Amino acid sequence: MSLHQTATSTAKASVYASPSANGQVSPQSNDSHPARNMDNITHFLLELDALKHVNRRNYITQNTDTNELRVENSAEHSWHLAMACWSIAEAFELKVNHEKLLKMALIHDLGEIDAGDTFLYADTRKDAHIKERDGIARLQHERGNGIAHLSKIWEEQETGDSAETQLLKVVDRLLPFLLNIQTQGKTWRALGIRRSQVAAAHRFIKDSFPTIHHWMSAQLDYATEQGWLITG
Repeated sequence: MSLHQTATSTAKASVYASPSANGQVSPQSNDSHPARNMDNITHFLLELDALKHVNRRNYITQNTDTNELRVENSAEHSWHLAMACWSIAEAFELKVNHEKLLKMALIHDLGEIDAGDTFLYADTRKDAHIKERDGIARLQHERGNGIAHLSKIWEEQETGDSAETQLLKVVDRLLPFLLNIQTQGKTWRALGIRRSQVAAAHRFIKDSFPTIHHWMSAQLDYATEQGWLITG
C-alpha cells in the first residue's frame, strides 16, 4: 500500500500540570520516584551520547569554510532523518502520526551504540538487526531510561508496515543517496559500488513513494554517466 493511500490517527497526549504562585502552569513531578533520580537520568543520557561515536560510511557535504570532508556519525544521521521525515510529511501532506514518526526516526539507529553501523551493501547487512535488537534491549533496561516503550517503538520501525514505517524506510535510503550525489559519489567510488546494487537497494521505493523514486532514478543515471558507479 502506498504512503499516499495509508492514513493513521493522530495520537493525543496530556500533560499533568499545576498553577504556580504567579499563576503560570508548571509541570508536577514526584522526585522520589526511582526513574526520576537525576544520577540515573544523566547516566542514561550519556549512554545515548555514545551514538555520536558511531561513524557511518557516507560523507557529509563539504564545509565551505574549512574544505573539510568527513563521514557523518549515526547521531547526526538520526537528527537528519527525523527532520527529513517531518519536512517530507508536511510537504506531501501525508496522513501520518508525526509524533510516532519522529520518535521512530530518533531511535532508528540506537542499536548501533552496541552493534556499530553496517554498510548498506555489506554481506553482513542481513544479520545487523540481531545485534541492534540486543542493544535496544539493553538500553530499554538501562537505569535512568524514562522511555517505557523504547523496544516496542524500535521494533515497529524495524519490522512494521505502517505509513510512518514506510516513510521512515524511504527517507533512510534517500539521505545517504543524496549525500553521495552531493559528494560526487565519494563512498560509492571508494568502495567500488555498482549501479545495480544501488538500484536494487532502492527498488522498493517505487511502490512506497513513486515521486521520490523517480527523482532518484534520474540521479542514478547521472551518477552512472559521471563514472561514480560501476556500470552493471
